[in-house]
Amino acid sequence: MISENFSWSESIYLKYDSIEYDLHNDFDFIEINYIIENQSVTLKWIRGTGNWVNQNQPNLIVLNISNVSQFEFKPRDSEMPFTEDDCLESFGFISDDDWCDGQFWVDKAPDESWLWSFVFQSGAEIIIGAKSAIVQIEP
Repeated sequence: MISENFSWSESIYLKYDSIEYDLHNDFDFIEINYIIENQSVTLKWIRGTGNWVNQNQPNLIVLNISNVSQFEFKPRDSEMPFTEDDCLESFGFISDDDWCDGQFWVDKAPDESWLWSFVFQSGAEIIIGAKSAIVQIEP
């Protein structure tokens, strides 16, 4: 998948216009929208409300993923509180290759055949295979 206007860093940071946004600590995941008709997925985060969150952060980060060829949602751990559903634990990659055993991270350009994996503190995981993605930062 091609990240058209952003990149990932250290499995929790989304980098846009040379600014890194900490999706684990500073933003709460609020929505996933899978539109079958146009093969797209939208993921949304809002700025968190914790006293550690820099209030100069944008209010909303929207990740628009297009030409989706694979979409999976793995269930959350039912023993975890629902408050953990909004906290991204890590972003990484998934591969069908024999060497891959779950989510992994590389600090280089990923192989285009790798799927994107978003794991949340609740254990839920979103896995997406697509052609491209673009981010919108809304102040």
